Amino acid sequence: MGNSFWGADMVRESLRFLVVMAHPHDFTHVAGTCGIHTRLGDAVTWVGMTAGRMTHNERLADELMKPLEEQDPAIVNQSEDDYAAEKTVELRKVAALFGVEDVRVLKYTDKPYVVERQRESVDEIRDIILEIRPHIIFTQSPFIRGPHDLKTVANNDHTETGVAVMEAKLLAQLPRQGQRVAPYTTPMTYFPGVYFDQGQWDFTVDVTDFFEARVEAEALYRSQGHTPEYARRRVELTLGNAGMFAGVPYAEGFVQESAQVVSQITLSDYTLKKGTQTREDQINQVGGQRS
Repeated sequence: MGNSFWGADMVRESLRFLVVMAHPHDFTHVAGTCGIHTRLGDAVTWVGMTAGRMTHNERLADELMKPLEEQDPAIVNQSEDDYAAEKTVELRKVAALFGVEDVRVLKYTDKPYVVERQRESVDEIRDIILEIRPHIIFTQSPFIRGPHDLKTVANNDHTETGVAVMEAKLLAQLPRQGQRVAPYTTPMTYFPGVYFDQGQWDFTVDVTDFFEARVEAEALYRSQGHTPEYARRRVELTLGNAGMFAGVPYAEGFVQESAQVVSQITLSDYTLKKGTQTREDQINQVGGQRS
């Protein structure tokens, strides 16, 4: 999304972003894009619905594979609260890599799911929307589909978080008796492309400048067993695949909730270049050799 979006004679308005995800690691799917916008001076808030206390405890899973006499008591006896606190520290360190200072981890538990048995979560997200009044929300896809596009009844923390946010958005638009703050309609919601086939993406963001930060972020999730080697390989495969699809070294994809109304058609700098790029230019761009 290049500078042509605003036009030469327009001043760019600072934006407020609200990012709501189920677990601490889920924020990595939009971290590079968040980093771009904090550099631009935009306000970005990360809200974790849970601390992920029941999610990705690979260390415990591996320890329980051992005979009882060989198991490490420090790992098998670690409390859920201590594990959750460890993951929250990791999340805050990751956020700092991308300039995000406002990080909130809510009290809800994963498994049972966020909305299904914890309905107060919707009201809490509503209150946060009314506080921040974001221009843009990033959250997980509330859509459910299975192999061969067959719909499944099996929800999970990710889809439940998406449902909670969509319900909270609607409630934020409606006034309540005794309310003293004005209702608010969030202009746009985007879902990370990782939850969709690439052909369904509406746009991609070139996050090549944040590649190393994304690698460092993955490696910070040590509670999930991530190693530096795994982190680099994972980011190369995920962001690299998205980048190959987009025609840049590394990218993050997004799906928008609904079509936008525009006053005129605009093209990003990346799209405009397609009219004059040679095949060599295109290969060099994907390879990181920018003209």
